[in-house]
Amino acid sequence: MRFLLNSILLCLLTTSLFAVDKKVGVWQILEDCRLVQSDINDGDSFLVQHGNESSVFRIYYVDTPEISEKYMDRVRDQARYFSIPTDDVITTGELAANFSKLFLRDNFTVYTKWEDARGDGKKRYYALVKSKDRYLSMELVSNGLARIYGMPTKQAWPTGYSPRTYLSRLKNAERQAQRDRTGIWAVGGSSKQMAGLESLRENAENASQAGAPKLDTIDRSRASSKTGMLNVNTASQAELETLPGIGPAYAKAIIQARPIETIDSLVNIPGISANKLAAFRSLIIVAEPPPPPNTVEFYLADLPSYLNKDVTLSIASVSDSKVASPESFRSVTLYTAFEGEAGGNITAFIPDEFYDSFIQYYRESGRELKGLLYDREGETVLVYRRQ
Repeated sequence: MRFLLNSILLCLLTTSLFAVDKKVGVWQILEDCRLVQSDINDGDSFLVQHGNESSVFRIYYVDTPEISEKYMDRVRDQARYFSIPTDDVITTGELAANFSKLFLRDNFTVYTKWEDARGDGKKRYYALVKSKDRYLSMELVSNGLARIYGMPTKQAWPTGYSPRTYLSRLKNAERQAQRDRTGIWAVGGSSKQMAGLESLRENAENASQAGAPKLDTIDRSRASSKTGMLNVNTASQAELETLPGIGPAYAKAIIQARPIETIDSLVNIPGISANKLAAFRSLIIVAEPPPPPNTVEFYLADLPSYLNKDVTLSIASVSDSKVASPESFRSVTLYTAFEGEAGGNITAFIPDEFYDSFIQYYRESGRELKGLLYDREGETVLVYRRQ
């Protein structure tokens, strides 16, 4: 009997050692997760194994069609959104569920703040799910298998995205899926979301004939700069050729004229007139803007000036960190942003006695933190010092 009791106690102790500390409102990164086969799994909710535990997660931002008629109010609402028969909702819901199952066939990463997703029966938590640098929510929308609906994140993510930025990208992905008649949009041509799409296409074509860039040309050309515009000093010839009126010869001439100090100086290239420049002026830059102030990227851009000095960071969010910390400190990852523009992340060491209050205080994004920028074994870190 004593042996049995000891075994039970050992089992309980081992389980507690591996238990996840579910702090509501604090980002936690769960790596090497696996999908668990379950009847509750569908396109946007699924049972996930993480470490020695399992939890049901519901992805932020999107809603996939239902896979049964159990919740007919939702089925009818989804049918109205996509303007498809209710029977087609169930069919596309099964397609979305199979898509998510395939997306999650390998190990994946879950980002969660353990916010209650109001599940029926087993408790669910909102989460972001990423596999091979792709987010499931974006892939579902891009493939026409989900609507933009439901809970967005309230803080910047551990990966640096701001909620507003990601929502904008989701909307662009949905519009592209509509244009391409992808997934549900292949049969949802009369939906409210499709209204005005044809007129938008016509406006884009008319603008193109008048010298303005096409919508898809803008999207491609923006890939070379974090600003969403094309940097003419670093762009490849192929990228330059996406600009309206710029063919191979003009692209080569621009490359030969580098460095280009001002946009207006492009008219000095033979054949590029002021009118031709006007057609793509709004799509280009000649230099990347400086990093946003009070962010990690800002200080790293001039590290010799700030190393071993106190700096002020504008905190977007905080998450757990696996980096080993010095004695009497705990490590976290700080994600910084200034006025909604992400500015990188850094490992920070927080004294044990301040840790709980620190996490509580920096749940709210936009608060400032002062600490020492320090080189620790070749890695730049931030130390929150005892006063």
